[in-house]
Amino acid sequence: MRAARRGTRPPPGRLVLLSAVFLAGVWAAVPAAAFSVRSEVDATRIGVEDQLQLTITIEGSDGPAVSLPPVENLRVAGGPFQSTQVSIVNGRMSQSRTWTWVLQPEAVGAARVGAVTAGDETAPAISIEVVAGSVRPSAPARRADPFATDPFGRDVFEDFFGRRRGRAAEPKVVIEAAPSRRELRVGEPLLLTYFLYTQVPVSDLQFTEAPQYAGFWVEELERPKAPPSGENATLGGERYRRFPVLRKLLFPTRAGTLTIPPSTMRIGIPAQGFFDDGGMVERQTKPVVVEVKPLPDEPGFSGAVGKFKTTATLDRSSVPLGEAALLRFRVEGTGNLKWIDRAPSPDVEGARVYPPQVKSDLETTPEGVRGSRTWEFVVVPETSGPLEIPPVPFSYFDPGAGRIVTARTEPLSLVVEGGTGAAGIPAPRSTAGSDGGVSLPLRADLDPEDRSIPVLGGRAVPAVAGLVLLGHVALWGAGRVRGFARRSGGRAAPTRSVRAALRDLERAERGGVSKEQAAVLIDRALHEAFGEVADDDDSDRARAVRGLLSDVHFVRYAPQLGDYSENLRSLVTRARGVVKRWA
Repeated sequence: MRAARRGTRPPPGRLVLLSAVFLAGVWAAVPAAAFSVRSEVDATRIGVEDQLQLTITIEGSDGPAVSLPPVENLRVAGGPFQSTQVSIVNGRMSQSRTWTWVLQPEAVGAARVGAVTAGDETAPAISIEVVAGSVRPSAPARRADPFATDPFGRDVFEDFFGRRRGRAAEPKVVIEAAPSRRELRVGEPLLLTYFLYTQVPVSDLQFTEAPQYAGFWVEELERPKAPPSGENATLGGERYRRFPVLRKLLFPTRAGTLTIPPSTMRIGIPAQGFFDDGGMVERQTKPVVVEVKPLPDEPGFSGAVGKFKTTATLDRSSVPLGEAALLRFRVEGTGNLKWIDRAPSPDVEGARVYPPQVKSDLETTPEGVRGSRTWEFVVVPETSGPLEIPPVPFSYFDPGAGRIVTARTEPLSLVVEGGTGAAGIPAPRSTAGSDGGVSLPLRADLDPEDRSIPVLGGRAVPAVAGLVLLGHVALWGAGRVRGFARRSGGRAAPTRSVRAALRDLERAERGGVSKEQAAVLIDRALHEAFGEVADDDDSDRARAVRGLLSDVHFVRYAPQLGDYSENLRSLVTRARGVVKRWA
């Protein structure tokens, strides 16, 4: 009738569900331990008119849920019915869950309940014999104790045999919701612990409905690794055994008087004697009232509450003009770190700073959320020479000091070297800037040609001189034509350059390359079609090209936070339109 196999496995990082109405993680204090799976039926020989009860039990706090195993010559007549038992006996906790099905035989002959698998553990299959008719005996009537009550309604009396009898005393069981503090600021952590006080063994703890925490941000706490054995406690002048059954870390989100409403728990009391059926009792916590003070309102306040420190670092000390450096701004400490969503805004003169990527390394403790959050900014210098990244401020409320504190990182230096570009992007042509540095013009020489000059013999010198003179005349005429074209808002590029630009745009549109490589292709296409665009050129063509290149650079250096395919397709479409219209 019973098949079982016992085993152990490491606990996963999840909480245990006590019942369908039990809040996820309610029995956070019950640790993962040894578990076993058991499959049993209430009879192995039944009639075709009878019904069979199949019960699968997982003993231990961390066993997985199970489903109906394969059955032969049986059909489901009812179920599954699920129940959970949490017992405290002799100061120790134990837990088990059961799934019950009612099965009906389909025909006379052999029947079978398949093996049950739970994690790495398996309960073997069970064979059943089905015979004609019905062979199940009628259920006997429950024996009652005729002397358990007094016909005259007295609480204490002597029965027929002279024994003193009395009505069963109400079990002494209390549920308490205990906050770690009653006054705090918005954003400060509050540890709320639900305690069970009992003088009797209990089983099957269930909240009738999930506790409510209006006005609070709720964080789950990791379960203790050691099994709770309880502790002696005094309540109302009486001695109890006290067990923590649930812990929540709460952060108030608004100021004022906040009330955590009462929670009701159903508690199973096992049978204490031959005539005692045990039963269920309900206990309710008292409401918890908390006074929450507002935070000071100051410009630049991040909303962080706790104790933090900040650091800023660069991934390199020097960078070639055209490449990017990575600025990491890190906040670490204990408090409400998950609330810090607003990134700092580093202002770096002479460089473009792109939106950051955020990385978190956090854990929830009874004292608050502990760990770090890091913002990674891509910094693209626009001029060569020394570049200074000023201190980055971060303001937070320090509960110990009772005021807002502003932490600042140390300034950082970055040397920008001219003459080489990023991988896949050529070195730009250098032009003197007003500050003596080197500005980054709007061009890219991606395919440098061989410009070496062959050595000529003496007879060829006059011919070359004539050609040079003609070349100067041609360049002078071409300059006049370009100036006219610029004033008219248009420019004609060589057909070969336009075709090369369109080919690069087609490659970028096909995909199969990273967003950085696609951005390089679009950048190269624009430079192939338009070359340099002067900063003082205010034509529609120049504005369109400059705006497009700015968007291309943004996509290229933006952190990889998602899919940029739509952005790239839009840039290719815009670039193709600009090339076809003005090149």
